[in-house]
Amino acid sequence: MTGLSARKSSVCDAVLAPGDGELHLWFHRQQGFAGSESFQREVLSRYAGVAPADLEFTKGPNGKPALSHPHLPIAFNVSNCRDRQVLAVSDGCAVGVDLEYCDPRRDIERLARRYFSVGELHQLRSCAGTRQLYRFYDYWTLKEAAIKAGGGSLGHELESTSFDLTDPAGSGDEVTPGCITALTSAIESPAWFGLLQPFDDYRLAICCVASQDFSAGVCQFDWPVYTPKAPSIRLLAASGIDRKTAGFASL
Repeated sequence: MTGLSARKSSVCDAVLAPGDGELHLWFHRQQGFAGSESFQREVLSRYAGVAPADLEFTKGPNGKPALSHPHLPIAFNVSNCRDRQVLAVSDGCAVGVDLEYCDPRRDIERLARRYFSVGELHQLRSCAGTRQLYRFYDYWTLKEAAIKAGGGSLGHELESTSFDLTDPAGSGDEVTPGCITALTSAIESPAWFGLLQPFDDYRLAICCVASQDFSAGVCQFDWPVYTPKAPSIRLLAASGIDRKTAGFASL
């Protein structure tokens, strides 16, 4: 544990837990951290007001971590891709997040035949070029986020988790996000899904097991800054979206 990791969080470092319908997204480039555990300890210590080393975690049957000490009304999930990390923190509802680089070298046809439903495969094949590449990662990240939110097993549940997607509508400042419909999932409770573009050529999917619409409640943090920044991420699609909040699509 580094000296930074061992120190107690100060009052000026403190971050309030998300409120009802809010979701905190922490972004970080990995230089200076050994891995995702160090990153999540550093961030979560800001909510807890204790040293990162004093946080205690438990793991679910498939390895999903949860904070056991101190007790806080939050839940979290982390994803890594290349040199980028994202940590999602909710108001206590189960959350899953998946960040992926849209790698043009990946054999997306082979993977889609193995893990996509008939409907997903049909929609993927109706796209061409870069749009097909992005649509593959739209579905892939949604699947992983849903499975991670439920604490499931990626190897066993990718095939049995499926979605339907519609594209954003409009142009310029008048873009309405597309619609996400979960067709099959191991999650039995109501859940919100969001599909975002955090950086060029990346996709980020989020699943919050709650009935709220989180579209207008996303707060973006770029570690190590402790105050929210003006969001630069773009909401591409969401489930159950309130059209009055659709302006988030053009952030």
